[in-house]
Amino acid sequence: MKLDILYATQTGNAEEVAKNLSSMAITKGFSVNINEMNYYTIDQFRKLENVAIVTSTYGEGEVPEMGIEFWKDLEASKIKISGLKYGLIALGDRSHEIFCGAGKAISKKLDELDCKKIIKNLECDGDTEGTQEWSVKFLDILKSKN
Repeated sequence: MKLDILYATQTGNAEEVAKNLSSMAITKGFSVNINEMNYYTIDQFRKLENVAIVTSTYGEGEVPEMGIEFWKDLEASKIKISGLKYGLIALGDRSHEIFCGAGKAISKKLDELDCKKIIKNLECDGDTEGTQEWSVKFLDILKSKN
């Protein structure tokens, strides 16, 4: 089973979480592609079936630079992507005005485009606590849905 992992990071934490998820997925028999969000065009993204998104939040709730081009294309898209199943990890800091803003915005747009969220988003406050447990659940749910 194929899994695409997209990440956008400012300090490296989201990339580290994405790499840990990738290692775990490979151990469970998944074929994994892992890249920063801007690697994908919206047309490429629409063809994916199983996606994990890991993003930090930059500035006042924005998507980090390595995901901003992807986000702009996704945000402008009106075409439904009903065949895509996804899970999302948002990294943030509650001391900022908009906590996990990038992850919340991406998830909201994916839901509007009829993507199927198969697990509740994980929102981390200042660290990556809970990402291992979330990753195990996400991969198990994904396997059971395919």
